[in-house]
Amino acid sequence: MPSLPLLSFHCFQTQRLQRTPIFGPLLIAVTHGEKTLRIGERLWRCPAGSWLALRGPQRVELINQPDTASGTYQAWALGEQDGWLQRLHELYGAQLAGLGSSEPAQLFAPNASALHAFEQLLGLLPEAQAGSLRGARAEHAWQGLMLALAEAGQAGVLFNRRPLHWQERALHLLRGDLSRHWQAEELATHLAMSPATLRRKLASEGISFRRLLQDARMEQALGLVSASSEPLGAIAASCGYQSPSRFAAAFQRHYGMSPSQLRQTRETG
Repeated sequence: MPSLPLLSFHCFQTQRLQRTPIFGPLLIAVTHGEKTLRIGERLWRCPAGSWLALRGPQRVELINQPDTASGTYQAWALGEQDGWLQRLHELYGAQLAGLGSSEPAQLFAPNASALHAFEQLLGLLPEAQAGSLRGARAEHAWQGLMLALAEAGQAGVLFNRRPLHWQERALHLLRGDLSRHWQAEELATHLAMSPATLRRKLASEGISFRRLLQDARMEQALGLVSASSEPLGAIAASCGYQSPSRFAAAFQRHYGMSPSQLRQTRETG
């Protein structure tokens, strides 16, 4: 991916999304309306002005509710770029020691330093390419954001250092081309192992090849349906579905809303 995963989500009608896949650390900043997060029996309510930090991998249920005054819900979702967290720990490991958290999610109000750093990052990311000077500036701004959060003792889940799991290695390859008709045998070849070994390693991490592929496709589909104007037929193809109807059925089963229903929530009526 040429730039840091950053998406802007908005809607004018309530969105209810079940089994939303969160593969890695994710920071959500709600600017209008309210987000409700459910993980098992636990509930987090994130009103406008609040931030929510989530660890991965996990599946969560989300409800995005527009506010009554403006009738709008809007939030930013900021993911993790390959290598950035590792370099942050290499530079500031001593200062960041002990900041990690085993919580599935953390809700907090950002301070002025974090808000300023986030605004700087938003100004750089849309055109930040990996390996470019602008990309380097974006990473520097991201480091400023993370250090501001660390100084405030917030968002500890974003600082967790973890080994590179096999599902992350597999996910990196799958994300490279989700339009492809992936089979476990082909993925195993790319990872220099037998299909049986791949299945065994994934099972040891609590996931199957089939579910990993499905979650990867649904993650990409949700971002494209929610945050782009790309036609649903094109989204279906880019996510590996041979027909829009099969894509719509899979999306409905996974999230509890069809792609067209989700798109309608973005319309003012």
